Amino acid sequence: MKSILTNIWKVAVREVNRMSSRGLYILVVLVLPILSIMFFASLFKEGVPTKMPIAIVDLDQTSGSRKVARNIDVTPLSKVTENLQSETEAMSELRTGNIYGFVVIPKNFQSAILASRQPVISYYYQNGFLIAGGLMQNDLTLILHTLSGGINIQKREAMGQPEDYIMSQVQPILLSTHQLFNPTANYSVYISTIVLPIMLQLFILLMTVYSIGIEIKEKTSHEWLRLSEKSIFTAITGKLLPYTVIFFIVMMFQNFMLYKVMQIPMHTSLGWLMLGSLLFVMAYQAIGVFFIGLLPMMRHSLNLSAFYGILALTLCGFSFPIEAMPPVFQYWASGFPVRHYMHIFQSQILAGFELRYSILSYLYLMLFFLLPLTIINRLKSALIYQTFIENVHKT
Repeated sequence: MKSILTNIWKVAVREVNRMSSRGLYILVVLVLPILSIMFFASLFKEGVPTKMPIAIVDLDQTSGSRKVARNIDVTPLSKVTENLQSETEAMSELRTGNIYGFVVIPKNFQSAILASRQPVISYYYQNGFLIAGGLMQNDLTLILHTLSGGINIQKREAMGQPEDYIMSQVQPILLSTHQLFNPTANYSVYISTIVLPIMLQLFILLMTVYSIGIEIKEKTSHEWLRLSEKSIFTAITGKLLPYTVIFFIVMMFQNFMLYKVMQIPMHTSLGWLMLGSLLFVMAYQAIGVFFIGLLPMMRHSLNLSAFYGILALTLCGFSFPIEAMPPVFQYWASGFPVRHYMHIFQSQILAGFELRYSILSYLYLMLFFLLPLTIINRLKSALIYQTFIENVHKT
């Protein structure tokens, strides 16, 4: 055991020397991941998109219509940036991308209210941008319903109706709404907590594949194996150890930005957070070893890693619910560690559920450690017979 640990240390020291001698290593392992974390943290720091530009088409030009426009302008998500004269002009602005939507207040709006008729306020919004469109729809629907209810209440008060009777007529059913685990509807809780790990997993995958593949390409794998006394397990462990430590530190810096700087709720202990982060890093390193062993040519395995890493954005359940996917894709989604890490975040870190609800996700992450065993002999052959393998691929 002492000999094995000594060999692992020798390989790890060799890898640190290789890392320090090439700027690419530092760029991919430290600089780009940290810049990505800082970029997305600053991008989502507001939590929810605010002051999205909209236009008002006031065809009535009365005190009542201007009051509606002022109330729309004070909503947190929308900001009236233009007052236009016609729907055609507003639609032109929408097509050019200057606004996300517009509200049309019809002619005779105020007189219709005073005559107890039902005027129709129309609003149009760009739903091609799903988040912006959905937020704008909810915002405008809420403010217009509130204004409608307020006008109804004022009219009934003028008629002398009692307050209890008015409220029972205006709102027959009183709703009690509870937003669980993200009560402020902070989009940063939903987006940044999964975008940042997805970005980091790409760096982990590509660096793992590159660090092993470059040994084959530059024909230095014999020296690497010699330090490990020809033990492939010792060689891989020693080589990946420095990257494991660095990526784990980067992952913890990411967690610091999320849960301390951005104030995303965290309802678990630091120990479980560290364990989940470490398993996440090691799971993707195991997948990287699997890819370079499966395709010992570096450019092929790098392409496969990039393709696999990008698919995680769609198939982990972040952009589209897993339950709504075809069964084959639901099973395929389990092949992405970020899917299980996201479940740990949602159930244990964000919601504070007991460990029994997320223990399977920890086990799934550890199952990825077995992947390199399926290609270990092929990888060892690639490291030993490097010239032969390259000639086979060339022919």
